[in-house]
Amino acid sequence: MMNKRWKYAVLLLGSALTISTSANAATAADNSKVTAVAVKTDAQIAAELGVLQGDGSGVTASYLSQSTTRLQAAILFLRLQGLENEALGFKGGANFDDAGAVNESNQAVLGYLKANPQLGWTGTGSGRFEPMGSITAQQYYKVILESLGYKQDTDFAFADTIRFAEGKGLKQIAEAGNLNNGHIATATVEALGAKLKAGDKTLLDALVGQKVVTAEAAAAAAASSVRLATNDKVGTYLTDGSGKTLYTFTKDTPFQSACKDQCAVNWPVFKAESLQLPASLKIEDFGVITREDGTKQTTYKGSPLYYFLKDTKAGEVNGHGVNNVWFAAKPEGAAMKQEDKQPAASKEYQVQMAGFAFSVKELTVEAGSKVTFTNKDKVKHNAVSDTLGDDGKPVFETKLLGEGESETITLTKPGTYTYYCAPHKAEMKATIIVK
Repeated sequence: MMNKRWKYAVLLLGSALTISTSANAATAADNSKVTAVAVKTDAQIAAELGVLQGDGSGVTASYLSQSTTRLQAAILFLRLQGLENEALGFKGGANFDDAGAVNESNQAVLGYLKANPQLGWTGTGSGRFEPMGSITAQQYYKVILESLGYKQDTDFAFADTIRFAEGKGLKQIAEAGNLNNGHIATATVEALGAKLKAGDKTLLDALVGQKVVTAEAAAAAAASSVRLATNDKVGTYLTDGSGKTLYTFTKDTPFQSACKDQCAVNWPVFKAESLQLPASLKIEDFGVITREDGTKQTTYKGSPLYYFLKDTKAGEVNGHGVNNVWFAAKPEGAAMKQEDKQPAASKEYQVQMAGFAFSVKELTVEAGSKVTFTNKDKVKHNAVSDTLGDDGKPVFETKLLGEGESETITLTKPGTYTYYCAPHKAEMKATIIVK
């Protein structure tokens, strides 16, 4: 079954696909300097491989935004490795204590995971799997790492999962908190290019060797990538697949580079005529221009993209702010100005806990803002972040607040933070987005 999906995927990936760029690109194309770029998002790739199958309407934006349960994530990962049918047909004795919460076929999947702990899906402790619970980036990366040959408590501690995964090139969903289907697509495609613990082979190489994936499909999936990274200095910005920063030049005009001669030596162009994108970036925002010297250059929302010669490794942003004309490329397409680097004035926000609910389901705040939680119920509540810090502890966790009690937290790092009340986790969940 899985081989057929991959063979179908390679036909799609290898077909002559023309993706229209933005309206500006179409206008600029009149001078024959702008061409289409073959682009696929991680979600499209995952869908074509059969990993994501969507709902009745397919793999839509609505489907990608839906939260992923722990059971769904496990099935998607089994599907990727060609093990789904084997798991669905599994007949064994032992199972997780809470397997009865799902139907018979899914109980077989849980029994299969219980019988194959080497796959990484060992449950949440005390014999439970929590199949309908949400899955976090930390939990999913833990499973990916074990599929690469690394073992929890031998190679890494669970509390250190995110940092250890980043060292292996797995970081695209590190700050996502609870995952949705789009996150799963991104992390799954990201995992294909990660190297196994033993040797230099990637997970994709291993799947080819196991005949789960055809060699043709593997070759077709080897497109260049544009990814997103976050830095305290610049916020969220674009990188290539290896994590090296991509820049824009404010002296450029739409679809036209003004960087020539020595400038082009110091700021090498980024060129890729086929791309993989995270689900959060739009296909139509990318194009390819032909420079005056005949070479190609990738554009984002009409802005040519560059590297900086003095960036020698992933994560460096040495070119950001140079001469106040060079800036890390921002996903919203606007170059960051120097004054944007100044911290915004601290603002204060209020969230009440009343009727076993947080008063604001999704709160957007500025970095450095204070958020005060006040309990209005007679029972005690608290607020606990799903996202963990480098120390393995929640980014924020208030004490249990009695009726009328308050506690204030300060959020300084941009990102999306889902959180919950520990005593009433099933009922009380919400999100804070820090810009």
